[in-house]
Amino acid sequence: MSELLDVKLIIEEGWPKLTVYIKNSVRNDDVEALIAAIQAFSDRKMPMIPAYFRDSLVMLPQRNIVRLYISNRKVMIETTERIYEVRKTLKDLEEVLDTTRFVRISQSETINLRKVKNFDFSATGTIGVELENGQSTFVARRRIKDVKEALAKWNKN
Repeated sequence: MSELLDVKLIIEEGWPKLTVYIKNSVRNDDVEALIAAIQAFSDRKMPMIPAYFRDSLVMLPQRNIVRLYISNRKVMIETTERIYEVRKTLKDLEEVLDTTRFVRISQSETINLRKVKNFDFSATGTIGVELENGQSTFVARRRIKDVKEALAKWNKN
């Protein structure tokens, strides 16, 4: 191996999914380039979502999506940077979204579990959700079971 990079492969039977750990003394350009390469590989495995910002078509990697929701009868995608419009239904989008990452929390909203800052289970009969970008939302009562199952599945992985 080169002095720059030491690669170790560990094959462990029963390991749930491909996992990459990056260890270094600092976060530098080499680390950022490696992260970008791994994310590019991951993006090829999950279809990007076509969305519109103003009149421009943008292909959004699923990892950048915080939530999808309906507003004024339009489907919107929110990232940490901005809000995009999508010309598909939430149901159509759910067919291509990574089911280990996204969960429907109401009739009009789907969230990215990896973009959740915290869940608030303190209120009886409902779950509050605080997202990384500062937005807050709630899980619909009839979706609580789905969210708990998604969390259990996510924690298992």
